[in-house]
Amino acid sequence: VSGFDRMDPGFQGLQSTVETFVESSRDRARTSGHPVVVEVVPGKDEEGDRFRRLIFRRAMEASFEPRFRGREGVVAVGDAVLDAVGRFGTCIDLEGSGSVAVEGRGNPDLSLGFSLDLDLKPSSSDSGQLLRWEGLLDIRILKGGGGMVFLRAGEGGAELFQDVTMDLPAGSLMPGRWQHLKLVAADGFAELSLDGRLIKRIEIPPVLGSPRSAAVFGADTKGWAGRVDEFTVWARVAEKGPELPLEVDLGIGAPRIYFDRHGTLDSTVHAEGVPVRLSSFDDEIASFLVGQFTQEVGP
Repeated sequence: VSGFDRMDPGFQGLQSTVETFVESSRDRARTSGHPVVVEVVPGKDEEGDRFRRLIFRRAMEASFEPRFRGREGVVAVGDAVLDAVGRFGTCIDLEGSGSVAVEGRGNPDLSLGFSLDLDLKPSSSDSGQLLRWEGLLDIRILKGGGGMVFLRAGEGGAELFQDVTMDLPAGSLMPGRWQHLKLVAADGFAELSLDGRLIKRIEIPPVLGSPRSAAVFGADTKGWAGRVDEFTVWARVAEKGPELPLEVDLGIGAPRIYFDRHGTLDSTVHAEGVPVRLSSFDDEIASFLVGQFTQEVGP
């Protein structure tokens, strides 16, 4: 991607450069398993408009395997057990009182959005603290297999942040069974899924809170009882794309181009292909259509 900054293809290769960036954005969605957004940022001063994409990049993970414990920054407190039998190798056991902190490489920047995955196996239907990530997230399990998610979000100023709540219906979490929990927050929405099934989708303020400490599973008192495995957090970040020459005007059929996690044009946002037109002094330089699966010759 850094090569785009240094490229000066001239008008002849400009379409190829832009198409390559769009196609590589599709590839990024497929390889990461997360959606990708392509947009255009207006130029400042003597700079031309620039393409950029919003992608999800792995920011924190904990497999809880002994050989990776130092790198993942896993620290147990109290009666928490680190080497229990998990869904994929070893996991953490929070059957008794105690907690496990995951420090990773420090607190990631999640202000543009994040995706969180973890596998959990409740040992009972009792209530307790599952996860607390100070400044960003709090997940509490309620009696009967339900739960509450408290997500910190706001308009950007510290005084404007608030806790947005999402509920997990009673009976969702079954004792003695491994289940996969996924939380995604980006673009003003938060989605909560269990075993690939969407449970809740709500609108949220655009800016997310910032983690101020390690992510902590369980608690010294009234912690959740069960096992946790494969904790992964993906941070949404912006990557620069090609810059357009000052004399080139860009016409695009949508403010943003959304690709789903399979790399196809997101049909829930785009009812049809998105046309892209490049011109200079009203003369067309190039045009193409961002179709569902690939780029096509422009109209």
